Amino acid sequence: MISRMNVLKEALSQRGAWPSGRHVARVLAWVAAIVLLLNALYFVLRVSNPVIQQDDWYFLDVFLRKAMDGSLGFADFFVRRHGSDHAQPLFKLIMLFEWRYFDLDFAVEAVAGVLAVAAYAVLLHRLVMAPHRSDGHDGTRYLAWAAMCAIVFSLNGDAGTWTWPLVALENITTLIILIFMLAVWHARRNQRYLPLALATLLLGISSDDSALIAAFAVVLALLVVRLRTPDEGHASWKSLAVIVLCMVLVRIGYAHAPVVGGPPALPIASDLGLLVDRLREGGWWKWVVMPLVLPVFYRNPFPPGHADLWLAMQIMLAVLLIAAHGWFWWKALRGNCNQPVFVAICLMLLSYAWVAGIVLIRVSVFGNDYLDQPRYMLLYAGHLIALLLMWTGSLGPKPPVSARSRGMGAAVPVAGCLLLLAIQLPLSLHAWHLRKYVWTYYARMASDIDAFAMQPAPVSQCKAHRPACNGARTKRRELTLLLSERRLNIYSPRVQRWHKYLPVLSPVPVRADATVPGMAKAVDVSVVPR
Repeated sequence: MISRMNVLKEALSQRGAWPSGRHVARVLAWVAAIVLLLNALYFVLRVSNPVIQQDDWYFLDVFLRKAMDGSLGFADFFVRRHGSDHAQPLFKLIMLFEWRYFDLDFAVEAVAGVLAVAAYAVLLHRLVMAPHRSDGHDGTRYLAWAAMCAIVFSLNGDAGTWTWPLVALENITTLIILIFMLAVWHARRNQRYLPLALATLLLGISSDDSALIAAFAVVLALLVVRLRTPDEGHASWKSLAVIVLCMVLVRIGYAHAPVVGGPPALPIASDLGLLVDRLREGGWWKWVVMPLVLPVFYRNPFPPGHADLWLAMQIMLAVLLIAAHGWFWWKALRGNCNQPVFVAICLMLLSYAWVAGIVLIRVSVFGNDYLDQPRYMLLYAGHLIALLLMWTGSLGPKPPVSARSRGMGAAVPVAGCLLLLAIQLPLSLHAWHLRKYVWTYYARMASDIDAFAMQPAPVSQCKAHRPACNGARTKRRELTLLLSERRLNIYSPRVQRWHKYLPVLSPVPVRADATVPGMAKAVDVSVVPR
């Protein structure tokens, strides 16, 4: 009976009536990707913070206010503060869109971030699947791609990537970086350099100093490929020349960009001196363990009182991932180089550069525990994507080995992919459980901002984040009155309807003799049109 069923299955499969393993894997992978996408999208619509906070105050002051009074110019898209700040012209463009069409509801930024991740996932699918269809490994590649979707759409880190809209926007930068890497590969393979020049200029103009880090990582990857395939060195050197020339042109332009506010930057020697002190504190191991482990599982899953068990699991996972990184570079230096492998090398070098920058600029000042930041999950996760890309790019004919060793070699990455998919359920449940608490927090932020407009609020009780709490009282009152007069953000009836947990705030009355820059003088705000 069983033999007859096998014959029937074989006959149906040949006729196309019985789904093959490849088709089943494809359907399951796409179902998982769509569920993860919808979960992230619905989460940001319901839970992402719509209230103005942190850098948004600066953008409101130096950028958006000019748009309101009609004096906005092209250079204003590139304005930044002194020190380690970013110009973020694309983010300012989205903020302009929010002002014109959504009454400055900052949750729109998080939606844009999810859409950018969706485009990123589509590019990863094409990168993983397109060159290798029907080679016997399609099921494995679909599993790896589903795991990549789990990483990029994850609500890990208390959904810190999605609750803070400005952090969610960083996914746009990640998408542009991937496009740049793909353009580098195609230029190297096809000797067509115009798309590479356009991609490099897009990266450099839109991503400021993040573009420098990405370009540096790709240049190192090109050098690695050059060492492995010296016969293709001519194309590599041309690609390198195009990247360097375009980045130099962009940096010349950024040298003339306006700089407004912010503390002066500390010299690198000062950061290095502080970093030596952090080394002496004994927490240097966090520089390695935290970036490796946190993008897998951020929060301690054990009951209170089991911190030692959680630390032991983190160390074990870190050891496994370090071994995976060793395998990665063994394959990078000895295996075949195709498009997934090249992008994997670029992403791995980029993830190392992100961590080095965080350690040098942030950890040196704020301490070793500063690595434990939910908003850094986006940067830390790059090494996991790189490992999966290297795995899929390395699949192919293998030298003769025993069936047992071949099975063991495949079992570890397969188990890792299944684990990444399985843990998304508890991570999502935990993030959704926090919804009622963050709603209360956002409502408190809105009340504090309203208090700024009425009278200076005690900074010790402020929940509206810097620079609103720590800034000059006249400035924060000036900006909150601007929001009130324009019916924006927490004062917008539409924003209050969209986010019903926000308090219903009335416009703040302005004295007849009040003069606030960027606002009309001696107006009755109750009749100002929206």
